[in-house]
Amino acid sequence: MNIDIIDQEFKKYVNTFDMDDKNINLKYEHTLEVVKITESIAQKLNLNEEDTTLAKTIAYLHDIGRFEQIVKTNTFKDNAMDHADNGVDLLFNHGLIENFKIPEKYYHVIEKSVRNHNKLEIETGINKEEELFVKLIRDADKLDIYRVRHKYERETDIFKDIPQEQKLKDFYNHKSINIKDNKTKSDSLLCVISFVYDINFKESIEVLKNLGYFQKFINGITVTDERKDLFAEIKKEIYGYLNIKE
Repeated sequence: MNIDIIDQEFKKYVNTFDMDDKNINLKYEHTLEVVKITESIAQKLNLNEEDTTLAKTIAYLHDIGRFEQIVKTNTFKDNAMDHADNGVDLLFNHGLIENFKIPEKYYHVIEKSVRNHNKLEIETGINKEEELFVKLIRDADKLDIYRVRHKYERETDIFKDIPQEQKLKDFYNHKSINIKDNKTKSDSLLCVISFVYDINFKESIEVLKNLGYFQKFINGITVTDERKDLFAEIKKEIYGYLNIKE
């Protein structure tokens, strides 16, 4: 498996879309960043060259369904189109994976990783090899989401409402929060903050802290005066969990 071919074919595919579309560019940039983060985590996990190449290949392909989603639905919301399932469909039912010259022995790991990277929970019944790569891409994807949120949604990330009671309860119990029933921006922000509870490897936490994306995201959130005490408690809780000092 040649990572240069993977890179070339990914860029060739993305260039079939309108590169002047800011959302296409956002997901293109996101994918390349996830590839870098994946490599960093793989190195910390001491993966061998073959497994590192496979992990990076999955990173290139994990959001392949996003580009068609943007064109067809003009939204990133998975209730309009599940981009992971769409990516699997494009790769394996429409033959897109053949362009990447990937040996078929890797197909099952790639399929499981792409399909499961965006789900609230990993499907049951996967084997140990699949589990490793599913968890790795889930971690790498989440790490870059904090960069994306800080860079592209900083002006609209405003914490002004009290999140739903169950969401706050899940947050303080260190549970990842389901995004599907968010009602306010504060619900959404709490959900994104809670992504760290679903990071699988301590090595991924190390990369997260070193990159500083999470801290920039948290500190970039605008908090209204009446919610400053609540947000301070939320920040204290999550910084304590990650062992981050102010």
